[in-house]
Amino acid sequence: MIITTARKPSQKTRTFCKRLGKFTGWEYVTRGKSSLSYFDDGNLLLVGESRGNPANFNFFLNGECILSIRANISVETDISPGLEPVIEGGSALASALCNATGFNTGGGSHRIIRVSEERIEFMHKGVACIVLKVIGIRGRGFA
Repeated sequence: MIITTARKPSQKTRTFCKRLGKFTGWEYVTRGKSSLSYFDDGNLLLVGESRGNPANFNFFLNGECILSIRANISVETDISPGLEPVIEGGSALASALCNATGFNTGGGSHRIIRVSEERIEFMHKGVACIVLKVIGIRGRGFA
């Protein structure tokens, strides 16, 4: 999966995308003036912002937005590259994230994405690295 941003992201959003890329193992690509059709042939996470902060997460599969999450973000600690994370949680959002990202559920990993309907926590060895407080969800299976 590729992570990219809106056309003119703030420094805070670019830094967040790089950290998220390190945690997930996804590639961060600077979008520049490229249209989204440039990324049509694969999986894409488009990170949008509100008032200079990352706030919108739109997951695209072959050019179609399949999941959109609006959230408040806090970055707790710096992140180094590591193993692919697993998703933990029994909510509809956890299932949607599994479908959008291709990550597995359960299993043993030091990196866990803990999902409930209100929060998404990116954990490394039991410590939260990134926390998303979910404000809204749209996509397949959501009203």
